[in-house]
Amino acid sequence: MTKKLAKWSLKDVIMVGITALVFGVIYLGAVHVGVYLGVLLTPVGLAVLANEFIFGVWFMAAAFAGYVIQRPGAALITEMIAALLEVFMGNFYGPIVFVSGFVQGIGTEAGFMSNGYHRAGWPQLIIGAIAATVTSFIWGIVRASFSGLQWQLLAAIFVIRLLSALLFSAVIVKVVCDRLAKMGVLSNYPSGATQR
Repeated sequence: MTKKLAKWSLKDVIMVGITALVFGVIYLGAVHVGVYLGVLLTPVGLAVLANEFIFGVWFMAAAFAGYVIQRPGAALITEMIAALLEVFMGNFYGPIVFVSGFVQGIGTEAGFMSNGYHRAGWPQLIIGAIAATVTSFIWGIVRASFSGLQWQLLAAIFVIRLLSALLFSAVIVKVVCDRLAKMGVLSNYPSGATQR
């Protein structure tokens, strides 16, 4: 890893802050959407799947920051700050969300680490989505006692979470970032440079 790659600038720090704040608000909104989905799915006995359909939303801060900044730690740090802000704004799950942010961030970070943080694209976003799904699923087994569920339900949780992660933290993040780059908003960042 070169010194240039590892060195952060003020614009990188500002981008982390803005991204964490925006996604912290989005994350808090997603918590409430999950509650409503749970209410809708309760009559058919599938309330446990409610958050899974939108789980990829909670990987988006890490994916966005990692894709835009392309520096070591950008995905992980942004995800943890977004989770912390979500807690401060009133997430009813409490401080444990910060640990979840770390678990999700480290998974997403793996995607950008996979090619040494050089030129992020579809492969890095997809690897990050898969890795975040795996790390968050393992954390779910530890924290939410997933191990007590039937294997069919466990498989459904994993597959739905993975599809959600691919949709939100790979496809949507890439489309949004590429559009912002084409508009010139990200011209001072590596992701913006690749669009020029």
